Amino acid sequence: MKNTSLIIVALFIFYSCTQQKEKIVKIGQKSVTFIDESRNRPLPIEIWYPTLDTLVRKEPKENKNKLFKTIETIPNATIPNEKFPLLIISHGTGGNRFSLTWFIERIVKEGYVVVSLDHYGNSTFNKIPREFVKWWERAIDVQFVLSQVLKDNEIGTKIDTSRIGGVGFSLGGYTNIALAGGYVDRSIKENQKMEDREMPAEFPETDEIIDFENDSLIVSSYNTYKDNVKDDRIKAFFVMAPAIGFGFHSKEQTNKITKPIYIVAGKGDLVAPVKKNAENYHKLIKTSKIHLFNKNVGHYVFLNEPTEFGKKISPEITVDNPTVDRKKIHEKTLELALDFFKKNL
Repeated sequence: MKNTSLIIVALFIFYSCTQQKEKIVKIGQKSVTFIDESRNRPLPIEIWYPTLDTLVRKEPKENKNKLFKTIETIPNATIPNEKFPLLIISHGTGGNRFSLTWFIERIVKEGYVVVSLDHYGNSTFNKIPREFVKWWERAIDVQFVLSQVLKDNEIGTKIDTSRIGGVGFSLGGYTNIALAGGYVDRSIKENQKMEDREMPAEFPETDEIIDFENDSLIVSSYNTYKDNVKDDRIKAFFVMAPAIGFGFHSKEQTNKITKPIYIVAGKGDLVAPVKKNAENYHKLIKTSKIHLFNKNVGHYVFLNEPTEFGKKISPEITVDNPTVDRKKIHEKTLELALDFFKKNL
């Protein structure tokens, strides 16, 4: 009888712990817009975090026009009263703060707070031609958003400021290398092929004629911010398919980088070819490690899993090589990222 009672107590404790663990992996989500008045830049952000709240089930509204699969979150949920590590995410050219929810979902369930932002003038919802080539200002965006989040009376008090990491995809990969201390050279070198500097497919149509090399607004921005991109609050950087490798050609440009950087890319990347981008960065950054997927893995594999509608409407960013399983690439990338941040945050 006594043994039976002990077994019942043990099962109750196990069940209670299991239920508690299941609760903590729910994902809270808050939407905020910060305005950097010094640059007149509105910066919409999403804050994703672990929560103990229970999801209230509602009949989902079917949206047949989504390009990518979405994740389940609890809007404006409460956040537990404890300290969490923070990751801040920078999207790719013309992307947005929802581009990497596959990454965010798992990371939050592992106990991280994640902040993702839309970069002004270079997002899906807000495209301004000059902002597509003012790469360095993206790092200033991240710095500003990070400062605002840490000052927030609710979320800011729950962040372990000794454990802040950066994550980026494509142009967001460059953004994180800049935040680590990388200095981009925007000038065109004599031996550089012009196709290396072609505007991305996401570049907006415009009737304005802009001399991107000599435009006064672009040059002024570069001179103002080029030496202010590093952020020592961020302790480690995980970058996927980083771009703008053509702007890095000497170790002098990366000698201020002292924090660890992990680079992940596919050998089949035709948008940011690894030889001139991922491998070039790895060669120049002494603190970097690199993992390259095989020659069938392309650039956009690091975006969310697509819907069938997405595959029909935008195959260039949703359809991978037939031998590539996007979900499996995501799983391996998450494994690498979790191990990297566990060791470095």
